[in-house]
Amino acid sequence: MLTVRKKHAVMMEYVIIAVLIAAAVVVAVIMFGKNVSSEMNVATRSMSDAKGAENYQKNIQTNSESDIKKANEHEKAMHNYK
Repeated sequence: MLTVRKKHAVMMEYVIIAVLIAAAVVVAVIMFGKNVSSEMNVATRSMSDAKGAENYQKNIQTNSESDIKKANEHEKAMHNYK
């Protein structure tokens, strides 16, 4: 009876480790997914059309500046919320 309990305990440790790894992967995809996708699109366009990739990269930079500005404004609005 003692070995059965020990076996289940070891199995539970593996389940916990698997859940933690899955959570880390999900967080990484959420945080870096958009950036990685954009960079992959730039790489794909550069292989097929160098000028198109350059224009696409400029669009990304322009959009990211406006996104940062919007995020900063939102953060300020949230801090002022009482």
